[in-house]
Amino acid sequence: MWTIHDFPAYGILSGWSIHGRLACPHCMEYTKSFTLNYCGKSYWFDCHHRFLPSDHPFRRNTRAFRKGEVETDGPPLRLTPSQLWRRVKHFPKVTESGVTRIDGYGEWHTWTKKSIFWDLPYWKDNLMRHNLDVMHIEKNFFDNIFNTMMNVSGKTKDNDKARRDVDLYCRHKDLQLKSHGNGKWLKPKPNYTMTKDEVKI
Repeated sequence: MWTIHDFPAYGILSGWSIHGRLACPHCMEYTKSFTLNYCGKSYWFDCHHRFLPSDHPFRRNTRAFRKGEVETDGPPLRLTPSQLWRRVKHFPKVTESGVTRIDGYGEWHTWTKKSIFWDLPYWKDNLMRHNLDVMHIEKNFFDNIFNTMMNVSGKTKDNDKARRDVDLYCRHKDLQLKSHGNGKWLKPKPNYTMTKDEVKI
């Protein structure tokens, strides 16, 4: 009736690529993602505030999240099954060879094909076609948070480029790189990482 998998498999099975600025299959072209200036990666920091109630205090908090940003928009439009079917029904299938990139790819969509699942008679009427496996998502989040808190070399997300982006988008002076002279920069130890003794414990 539907699929259950991790996010990369979502892109393979659904035909909606999960790479780049338009990776979110829910927001689609209505995404508020942006590209980090130094890391160069697509990012969704604070894009979730649009899903909160209109009177939620997080929407107006300009200090704890992206500095100076107030969220006034509501959630993105949710396509009905028939609207989505009208978008994909003319796309080529993955089994067809020599297919070029679909017009508009990376601009307002990331469709790469019409999945063979659309051949199922009930597929176009499903409200939910692909489900994400929470186990995989929890593991990936845990790994990233754990390795950052433990400051695991080569696996922490707290690197120099990330600190420079924090300086651009957030109000966290305690995390800003400090000039050390001779073109060198000092990276202050954040309060979310453990000391060597705490790591041992």
